[in-house]
Amino acid sequence: MIMQIRIVFILVVMFALVGTSSGHPDSVRISGHAPGYAGHDIVFHYHKDNITFTEEVFVTISVDSTESFSATAAAKDNPLYVFSNSGVHYLYMYVESGKHYQVVLPEKTPRTRWESLNPYFEGTPTHIAVLNHDDDELNNLISEFDGYYETLFGEPFLALTAQRDQQILDSVSLENERLFSGTGNDWFDDYRRYRMAFFRMMARVEASRGISDNYFRDAPVLYDNIAYMELFNQVYNNYFLFLARTARGKSIHDDINKFASYSRLMNTLQNDDVLGGDRLLEMVMLKGLHDSFYGSDFSRSALLRILDSLAVSTNYPEHAHIARNIREKTTRLMTGFRPPEINMKNREGVFVNLSDYHGEYVYLNFCTAASYSCLSEYDLLQRLDERFGEHFRIVTIFIAEEFEAMTGFLEKNDYNWDFLFYGDQPSVLKDYDIRMFPTCYFIGRDGKLLMSPAPLPSEDFERFLVRTLRSDGLIR
Repeated sequence: MIMQIRIVFILVVMFALVGTSSGHPDSVRISGHAPGYAGHDIVFHYHKDNITFTEEVFVTISVDSTESFSATAAAKDNPLYVFSNSGVHYLYMYVESGKHYQVVLPEKTPRTRWESLNPYFEGTPTHIAVLNHDDDELNNLISEFDGYYETLFGEPFLALTAQRDQQILDSVSLENERLFSGTGNDWFDDYRRYRMAFFRMMARVEASRGISDNYFRDAPVLYDNIAYMELFNQVYNNYFLFLARTARGKSIHDDINKFASYSRLMNTLQNDDVLGGDRLLEMVMLKGLHDSFYGSDFSRSALLRILDSLAVSTNYPEHAHIARNIREKTTRLMTGFRPPEINMKNREGVFVNLSDYHGEYVYLNFCTAASYSCLSEYDLLQRLDERFGEHFRIVTIFIAEEFEAMTGFLEKNDYNWDFLFYGDQPSVLKDYDIRMFPTCYFIGRDGKLLMSPAPLPSEDFERFLVRTLRSDGLIR
């Protein structure tokens, strides 16, 4: 599936440029102007890896009363793709250690009520314009190339899919080289190469197996190159199911479901000579393990055992890191495992972590004041709090664009349990797989999930709560 990238060029009045150095070789500095954001925070994230796409906070930017900001963050991978879901915009850019980026953000535009109610709303992709760098800066190169790349999916794409004309492909390739070669930026050259390979595959000029042979076999694994990993994820999507249908991979179900064996699975994958060396082979295994958690063909417990074996056996630190991320992602909402961490402001503006409730039962719920279903549950939550509040904690993740919307709601309503502001960690909706409001989870005193998801108050959650508290000797 092609993600259509809309490049939004932000027109600004240029002001005096500053130096491009962050002042420290191991940090990144971002400063500039954010119209409409005065007094608010903008949180930028990055992906811990490009198989799980687990999000981690990169930097929180506080915008002052003049709509200006400056923030410094520790450098991660180099370059690093960072992004922020901000109102109707999905802001993104690439940052490199030791550099200072002076930017102007598009004016803040809040989401509509209905957009706010949709946990999977995606804003307009907006590549942030960098003011204080020349044309050969990575963001400028990618922005210009992506604009060109999008045009290929018009007339050239239609002509290729209809005619399979090699001359059209040669013409596109020559134009690409004429416009974008000679930058001296190896990361950008790899980005171009794998974007064009993706185009070839989408136009059905080259099949997945040919792409695997020509672009991945015997080539370096580019873990942090967005274009490489997008193509990788497309080519090796649900690879185990594909391989199991072939003579060389017919043992894959036994390797996993019967033996739960990392070594047997590795031997089976080695039968597919298109995978080349151990590094790529193991990356494909990681991708296959990840995808298999979301199907019904393989035992989840067996997949976890193989994943754990890979994490301790691999010779590649990157793979151990990805294996841990896959385990964390796939078990985060399973009963008996710890749910994703939360770090959000309460009504007093104090940041609270989910781990702060360790030792207490927690009834975690996700709600918004714009949902009648949520509002109808609040009176029942209040009754639970009044009856059992000394034995368990109710924690509501309040879905709103502005912190003031939560505090204003609480000023009008006498609800005494804990409310936390979702805007400090928007990724929490994906972390908890929130598909409707309200959604609830019940967490034990050891910090692990007891019910995932849990019944709503209107679905007789009280009966389960009473049974749990009695079994723990907290009530009679």
